[in-house]
Amino acid sequence: MIENTILRQWILAAAVTFGLLQGISATAEESTAGQNDGLTIEGDSAVFLQAQNSIEYSGNVIAFMNGMRINGDRVLVQMSDDRVERITTSGQPASFWQEQSGSTEDTTARAETIVYLPSSGLLELVGGASLIQAGNEVRSALIRYNLIERQLDARGDKETSERVRMQLSIPASATDTNPSAP
Repeated sequence: MIENTILRQWILAAAVTFGLLQGISATAEESTAGQNDGLTIEGDSAVFLQAQNSIEYSGNVIAFMNGMRINGDRVLVQMSDDRVERITTSGQPASFWQEQSGSTEDTTARAETIVYLPSSGLLELVGGASLIQAGNEVRSALIRYNLIERQLDARGDKETSERVRMQLSIPASATDTNPSAP
């Protein structure tokens, strides 16, 4: 009797999670203006937290959404009005990858915590953060990068004396424009 009750609870939880994921996928598709990738998340376990309107995944989690991939030890998907509001990923490190359409230079990022806000395209990297794009790299304690507007804000950490470090890739043709320069 107890085993049947537990089995029914697991089946109900799986059905609710599946239905919720279908709703997330449909919502993500609507919000991407023509892109049909949706949201797919895989992990060792998932827990639907109805009171918080969120799903928490743990154990080697991989999330795919609209040409992006987010990996981490733990992913928390928070929703509001059946829309994905926030994806928070943590890991040692957590990682992010985005394919750049029309370019061979993808965007990659790593940090202890990665927060992605789909509606604004904001990517926040916290703790040992790095972002690489088109051969350019930024490292700091905190990086905020707007994927839509391609604006970056990087901050150091006064407590640990960590500073912002940028390494820029300068094409050889740009340095050859003035042959008389030393």
